[in-house]
Amino acid sequence: MRIRQLQCFVVLAEELNFTRAAQRLNMSQPPLSTQIQTLERELHTELISRTSRRVKLTRAGELFLLRARNMLDQYERSLQEIREIQRGQDGVIEIGTTGSILRGGLSELLAEFAAAHPRITLRVNEQSPTAQINEVLSRRTDVSFNRSMPRDEELAYEYGWQEEMVALVRSDHRLAGHASVLITDLREERFVVLRPESSDFATYVMACVIAAGYRPRISQQVIDAQSIPSLIVAGFGVSIVPAGIARLTSGPLVFLPIRPNPPISEVYIVYHNRDPLPALQLFLAEIRRLLGHEVTPR
Repeated sequence: MRIRQLQCFVVLAEELNFTRAAQRLNMSQPPLSTQIQTLERELHTELISRTSRRVKLTRAGELFLLRARNMLDQYERSLQEIREIQRGQDGVIEIGTTGSILRGGLSELLAEFAAAHPRITLRVNEQSPTAQINEVLSRRTDVSFNRSMPRDEELAYEYGWQEEMVALVRSDHRLAGHASVLITDLREERFVVLRPESSDFATYVMACVIAAGYRPRISQQVIDAQSIPSLIVAGFGVSIVPAGIARLTSGPLVFLPIRPNPPISEVYIVYHNRDPLPALQLFLAEIRRLLGHEVTPR
């Protein structure tokens, strides 16, 4: 049974006239008759009752008409879904990131995209920066939002946005009432830091402190910056973190601007540079639009 046979039968059932049905189908009457006869042979039943004066559906034809219309509707829906997948309007996008980047603005970007493209499923995977890169390389993740630029030639990356870094202290800390601080003001403090080997960003934060003229005393090391506030509350010292962490963070904490030259955290969009899926292409284009810039992959 073929789609063309179903189409011919449905049109003929609606017109009950071979001439008008053939005109609607842009074909001559003999091929139309052949399509109907072939369909009847395959079904082993007569669908159309033909006389010299009229054409009408048999009882079997009336029942089959309902099924034929359903099959054609399913066929059209399937074609539409395939077209949407090819245009990137359907599918699943696996996203790797960290909790701190989600807090720093990514969650709002994802929400706007999801509202505009409800047929595309976004799956967020919280991972360490190194794991994110490995997952994109292995194609288990489609795109990564990362504070470090990848070095692998198989990966492309684009600048996304930047966040100012701030000092994080407990609300009872001696500096808590200040409008801003210098990194040198933290010289005597113990630091909660990101593991230096976890990412280039972690190395950058450490370098900013060292550039202020001292090597920090480390009390705790973590992989994700969003783990830092709970350790500060527990009394393990101070830290320098992206300002976005202040959002949705509760507890006896104070986030202090660093002046006059605050360190800056940049967020990069990382993906495989070969054969991006249509849904990912649409996602990247929409994220660029939401960020307000067109970006050339590096």
